[in-house]
Amino acid sequence: MKFNEFPFIRYTVFFICGVLLYPQTREFIGPYLLPGLSLFFGAYLVLTFAYKPERKLYFQISLPVLAYLCLTFLGMFVASTKDVDLMQEHLIHFPEVKNYIAEVQEADQVKPNSFGNMLVVYAVETSDGWHPASGKIQIYHQSPEPLLPETTLLVSGHPQIITAPSNPSMFDYSAYMARKDVYFSQFIGTSFKVLSVPEKASWSSRIIAWRLYLGDKIVSYIKDPYAVQIATALLIGQKQDLDDNLREAYATAGAMHILAVSGLHVGIIYGFFFLMFKPGKKKGLKRALYLAVIVMIIWFYAILTGLSPSVLRSATMFTFICLAQMNSRNPSIFNPLALSALVLLVYDPFLIYAVGFQLSYVALLGILLFQPLIRKLWHPEKKWQRYLWDITSVSLAAQLTTFPLAIYYFHVFPTYFIFTNLLAIPSAFIIMSLGVPFLIFSSIPFVASVLGWLMEMAIRLLNYGIFGLQALPFAKMDKLYMSLTEMLLFWSILFFLFHWIEGRRKTQVLTVLCLVFVLGGFRLYLTIDRVSNDQVVIYDLKNGAVLDYLYNGQLYSIDWEADSTEIKYNVIPHRIKKMGMPVSKLAMLKAADNYIVALPGGNTLCLDKDTFQPKDLNHGQLYFWKNGKWRSHDEYDSKEPFSEGAIKITFNNKGSSL
Repeated sequence: MKFNEFPFIRYTVFFICGVLLYPQTREFIGPYLLPGLSLFFGAYLVLTFAYKPERKLYFQISLPVLAYLCLTFLGMFVASTKDVDLMQEHLIHFPEVKNYIAEVQEADQVKPNSFGNMLVVYAVETSDGWHPASGKIQIYHQSPEPLLPETTLLVSGHPQIITAPSNPSMFDYSAYMARKDVYFSQFIGTSFKVLSVPEKASWSSRIIAWRLYLGDKIVSYIKDPYAVQIATALLIGQKQDLDDNLREAYATAGAMHILAVSGLHVGIIYGFFFLMFKPGKKKGLKRALYLAVIVMIIWFYAILTGLSPSVLRSATMFTFICLAQMNSRNPSIFNPLALSALVLLVYDPFLIYAVGFQLSYVALLGILLFQPLIRKLWHPEKKWQRYLWDITSVSLAAQLTTFPLAIYYFHVFPTYFIFTNLLAIPSAFIIMSLGVPFLIFSSIPFVASVLGWLMEMAIRLLNYGIFGLQALPFAKMDKLYMSLTEMLLFWSILFFLFHWIEGRRKTQVLTVLCLVFVLGGFRLYLTIDRVSNDQVVIYDLKNGAVLDYLYNGQLYSIDWEADSTEIKYNVIPHRIKKMGMPVSKLAMLKAADNYIVALPGGNTLCLDKDTFQPKDLNHGQLYFWKNGKWRSHDEYDSKEPFSEGAIKITFNNKGSSL
């Protein structure tokens, strides 16, 4: 494989570099982005027209450098267009909002005590009158009537900014929503007035209505509740109603990927209609028309399922494959794959931060690069063996490249993923093969009832297998940790290992060995750093408190009636990343209004009984967690209100390492 044959891979890589660089450089390079892009592009055009064969080497160096600078600056410029700090009318620039006018964007989502929806703001009222505004607000209402898309509302009250996490290593919901251009949320109850409802449904409203209609059909013809949830997720991409037990079973078994509409599902749709129309046997205009119809069907399905990052990637990629098939019967997959990523990132550069987007492309790259190599390791004679080996090789290839991401984000690894995929992939194919005709003929009762019954049986068998795999001992390895540096080093090892297998060059072997040595050295550094830092962390919880003490690489802990769910989401992530798992419980004495905690090594800590804040701290260094960083609090006064957020005390002046 020669990467110089796939130019869009290079283009996409440099564009992504620009997107990732923008947040780090926006303060000093932001005003110069457009002039810089114009300058580099102009220089590229001048050199292109001034090309001279006798100075070939000069042009071979300067032209690519200028082209890659253009792509990098283009990535930064596109990212800047999504920067709300540069949008003067954005809601974030109106600190005192009394009322606002907004339009409903989605269908209501059922929550435990309310209904959730998304509003797009058009105007806000402040102390000096009404102003044009933009931005989105996640709202929760209790109206007896559902809010329909494109309904205009007058909402009272000030939306609250979505706050950053108050504990280290927590999932940053504020950053997650910000990348969707959502910075505010508000519980509005019934404090709003409907100004107008759409007289005529738009295409987006019709899509939502059609999705709800198909969801009702699934509920009508499938009786098993778990089967309904799986069918809804597989066929129309709606996973929000998945039962917690069902979600946990699929996550433990390593089968969540089949519930996220992605390349597998779009590929089945593509194959279904490709076999129906057989455009490969057509020529000229007929071939192009049939492929165009397939593209339209794919995009209708993508829109119907909600345009998640994985389905966006798949639909865009298959679109470019169809375009390539109009000229060639066997087009390369790498250029369409890279081009699809480039197009999506131009549309929304912050997709690069979406876990689904990352997993989708990394998995497909792993399959394309390593599946053929793994498949060559065994050549079974029987057809059923070849089929199972093909699925196994695909699973191994995808897992090889995606497991670092899974550990980095979720800290788990499904032990029996091979058996899961041997069950899940054929099952998904069968369910989709029944489900697509079911959706098409859902208005014909007899056909829908037969297909619905068959689909329900297939899903129940799948669920039975998934729950069985979950029940096996050691079904998953959890509390795993991999840093960003380690993940990048591992992928670099895979990249050069692939090149060595393809080219058998000694330099590639040496590079792989050096990277393995660096990876091992970095892991050793992390271990030594953990052992050498003695520190206390007091987590910020709504109910009770948890105190962790890391001493000589071992973690000691104590909690005061802390909720197990809060510990799971507020405490465990930081333990996995920095502290380790507790080996012993700390001793504690209750004295008047204080708790006296005895720490190994001879230190003691006095905490306020009500606030769990340290008192009379005369040794160690104090930090508090704010806006994603540990911030020093050198002159601590116990009478002064302490900032909300986790607290850290170090005893060796190395607190800044966290």
